[in-house]
Amino acid sequence: MPRNPKSRKGKTKPAAEADKPLPLAPELFPELNAAFYTGDPAEFLRLRIEALSLMALPTEQIAPLLAMPRRIGSLEMTPTDPPTDEVRERYIATESVMLFHHAAEMILRLFYAHVEKPDCPWLGMSASTNFAAFKEKVAKSRESGFSESDIAMVFLGGTDPRDAAIAASDEEFAATVDAIKLLLGYSAARLLDESFLYNAAKHGLTTVRVDTSKMSIKTDDDEFPLHNGGLLVYLHGPAGPRAPKDGPKHHISMMASLPDQDLATATMIYHAIADLWQVARRRYTCQSGKVMLFTRDDVRQCISGPVRASGGIMRTMVMELAKKRPDGSLTDIGITVEAHFMPRAEGDADARPPIRTVALPVRQRDKQVINPSRRWLLPFSPEGSSRV
Repeated sequence: MPRNPKSRKGKTKPAAEADKPLPLAPELFPELNAAFYTGDPAEFLRLRIEALSLMALPTEQIAPLLAMPRRIGSLEMTPTDPPTDEVRERYIATESVMLFHHAAEMILRLFYAHVEKPDCPWLGMSASTNFAAFKEKVAKSRESGFSESDIAMVFLGGTDPRDAAIAASDEEFAATVDAIKLLLGYSAARLLDESFLYNAAKHGLTTVRVDTSKMSIKTDDDEFPLHNGGLLVYLHGPAGPRAPKDGPKHHISMMASLPDQDLATATMIYHAIADLWQVARRRYTCQSGKVMLFTRDDVRQCISGPVRASGGIMRTMVMELAKKRPDGSLTDIGITVEAHFMPRAEGDADARPPIRTVALPVRQRDKQVINPSRRWLLPFSPEGSSRV
């Protein structure tokens, strides 16, 4: 029987191919980049640090500020009395931890996005929604070390001072790369090791600040100070973030409260993010800027200085909570003490170059516009372009 030519139809695509999502139009990237870099995450972080530090002012200086009426949109804030010293100390201790962890996660995510999605880092940031995968990536970077070449490109804008077009010596350039590498490693370590603490502080505010008497370890011949001052106490299940899932449950941790360390290191992260943002603005929107040059020892002082000032060596004490046996007896109390991380000093600290800011001029290649679109695809796009 002959086929009916009218019944013949064009070929249909396989179901898997038909259901495959379409890629984003590259014409969007210039507009997304131009919009993204109108923001300024570094300034947001700086304001958080400044706002928190105001709580350390004496009561007589805070009182006039809180006594003034304030308005935000349609909301009018009525004058209030200043909080007590105890309330402010608890607030500073808890908020400084959350601020540091926010800063640490921010610098890591921004770094990865600018390395892995250079045509549109905003998309790289928004696509990173699996926190378990993010922590695994951070753990791999912590183990293998952060790439110095990636750090140089992302935070300083080139492979060396000449490529970045900044007025810095090779020694200053390499020292800043090494400093940011330490800062990334420190951020990664605390993000992974203190995830239980951050979750307790962020979700439900289940951390408690307590003041303790002097804690020490005694030997036959000597006594070593562990801690003296405030502790952040929080409950958790496994002994630690990397403890076996089938291991003992129900623990309580006591972490030394060092808000000065949290704010000092968060401030260094702010400077690094400001460098990254200035470099990205030059690359994606053809704007000149400036970058700050600093050294490993500047970062080390922010980490180690508050520890030395505290006079203690204990970072965290983890204690397994007592269990009750069928015969009514209680289990022994197991305690683990973790010491503060203290990065080693390298070279003569007095001989290190001073922290300074240098201009980040627009290079010829930054002026090369790659924008295949002839029309706006977003309703809010500022004038700008993308460079890849």
